[in-house]
Amino acid sequence: MKRGLVLALALLQLAAWAAGPLGRPAPPFAGVTLDGARFDLSEHLGRRPIVLHFWASNCPPCRAEAPYWAQAQQAYGDRLLIVGVDVQDLPAMAREFVARYGWSFPNVQDGTAAVAAAYRITGKPTTVFVGIDGTVVGYHPGPYGNAAAFERDLLRLIRWRP
Repeated sequence: MKRGLVLALALLQLAAWAAGPLGRPAPPFAGVTLDGARFDLSEHLGRRPIVLHFWASNCPPCRAEAPYWAQAQQAYGDRLLIVGVDVQDLPAMAREFVARYGWSFPNVQDGTAAVAAAYRITGKPTTVFVGIDGTVVGYHPGPYGNAAAFERDLLRLIRWRP
């Protein structure tokens, strides 16, 4: 009996870890962007929906979906905030990547992967959706296979209400 209870508790803890902050307030973080500016997520929470895009320049799927992000910034940048989180990357390579794809949104350096760990990111790319109330309302692990699915998720976030 005791052994079964211990196993059940361990499975609940594992499930909670796997879900990460889904349904909870977005873990705050602060850092430096690739262009040297200071960025603090807490200054933006509660103002508009936020999309956190975890990526790296050496990630082939990140390159494949990179054009979607520039298009999203142009189309929806006035209705949501896109924030790139560059995980364990060389800053020079990351800056070259951002320039090549025309990204104009902030890209925070996460050299130690501390931000990725706070959001339970296990692979790149991963997209995290933060509602206007500052709650994590969705995850998309892996690359988007097409622009339509990507746009659908962005519009769902824009329309989401607590």
